[in-house]
Amino acid sequence: MNINKKQVDDLTMVVSLEIANDDYISKVNDVLRDYRRKSNMSGFRPGKAPDGLIRKMYGKPVLVDELNKLVRDTLSEFIENEKLPILGEPLPAFTDDDNDWEIGNNFTFDFEIGLVPKINIHLSKDDHLTKYQIVVDQELIDRNIKEYTSRFGHFAYAESVTDFTERITGNIVQLDENKEPQEGGVNVEDTTLYLSLIKDEEYKKPFINAKVNDSIDFDLSATFPNEWEIATILKQNVKEDTGDVTGVSFRFTVTQVETFNDAELNQELFDKVFSDNTASSPEEFRERIEKDIAANFEYLTMNKFGRDARQYLLEKINPPLPETFLHKFLRRIKKEEVSESDFEQQFPAALKTTQWNIIADAIVQQNGIEASEQEMLNIAKETIRKQFAYYGIANCDDNVLTSYAMNQFKEDDGYRRKMADRVLEEKIIGVIYQTVDVTVKEISIDEFHKMENVEEDTENQEVENKTIESQKIENTEIIQENNEK
Repeated sequence: MNINKKQVDDLTMVVSLEIANDDYISKVNDVLRDYRRKSNMSGFRPGKAPDGLIRKMYGKPVLVDELNKLVRDTLSEFIENEKLPILGEPLPAFTDDDNDWEIGNNFTFDFEIGLVPKINIHLSKDDHLTKYQIVVDQELIDRNIKEYTSRFGHFAYAESVTDFTERITGNIVQLDENKEPQEGGVNVEDTTLYLSLIKDEEYKKPFINAKVNDSIDFDLSATFPNEWEIATILKQNVKEDTGDVTGVSFRFTVTQVETFNDAELNQELFDKVFSDNTASSPEEFRERIEKDIAANFEYLTMNKFGRDARQYLLEKINPPLPETFLHKFLRRIKKEEVSESDFEQQFPAALKTTQWNIIADAIVQQNGIEASEQEMLNIAKETIRKQFAYYGIANCDDNVLTSYAMNQFKEDDGYRRKMADRVLEEKIIGVIYQTVDVTVKEISIDEFHKMENVEEDTENQEVENKTIESQKIENTEIIQENNEK
């Protein structure tokens, strides 16, 4: 077999594989002999079908399969031996018509290969970046305390409705045009109305000063315009089962009034919020909340610093790319996913993603950055902890988090790679932060949100693209789908 390479430009080459009959014939013959040995064809004893018949039936598919294996293995070995830093995967630069697919023939296969540019990341205190620091003010701490006291508050018996934070329980019936219970109409017992959901002052009026045994006539769909709220009130699991109640009057007879009371600032609340016994007084509770807010803000601002650092390095280094190759490569793998016009719109963002991956890989190599198993586990646990917290499960036991993370690692290799990428990304940003000149600038949370919204509006004009990495050749097929038969 002959292998030739031709440099098209600095970052693109074409590799030609010239495969002679002697390179593949023994493998093809072995497979066909095995087919014959296992054959069980009508008119012939098992394993005794004529060799010519076997070759006629299976010769071409076997040839194609063996050539695919040979090309894939040879190309991978060549890339490894030549130490070629490839982008994506080699692209076949031939069609089925370029070869006569018959056993005994010689074959030539050309592959276009894109290469990663050689870059050197040189950062120093001459490089300047800004790191924002969000100020934790007392109003923000008060707001968080209010959220906790509300979250762990409770409903208690009340004489009547006073401020529309109440919930009232009772029975609801549908009324006819004479304001009498509709025969065969809706009739639900022991349901609950959350009065805080009533936003229109006009529709609050029938419920003012409501107390036990009062009957209240009201327009259900106008008072509670959300379809799911109506379904809940009428005790339907599916909102479509409520039917059309637009403009229909209902009568609600009150059996219980309850008002919502915030939790008190006491040890019971402190332990519910922080199970690690870090707060034993309102002052310590406040300090712990301030600490947690500051930690969350640090996470947000470091993410912001990371994005700014990425943009700075993209502009400073601007790694060259084999754009023609990447255009063909990405179009091929995304052909079934996006239209031609959408692809062209997304392509510039894909180039930026590729450039950053090249820069990030260079920083990793130059600084010997690695992601250990423990680091991946720690970041996975923190991710899961935040997910639990989002659904109201606070202070989850560390053993539970570890178990969840380990199960994710076992079930999904992609999850492990994702956690490894996050560890590496944090370390890359850490290296940049320690190396360049950083100006810390204080900012309010509102100013920070405004800044983030502007960035988000800009980023929404781009589409996230898959990472293009150096890969082993695993899926190269030398014959197009329409000719695989």
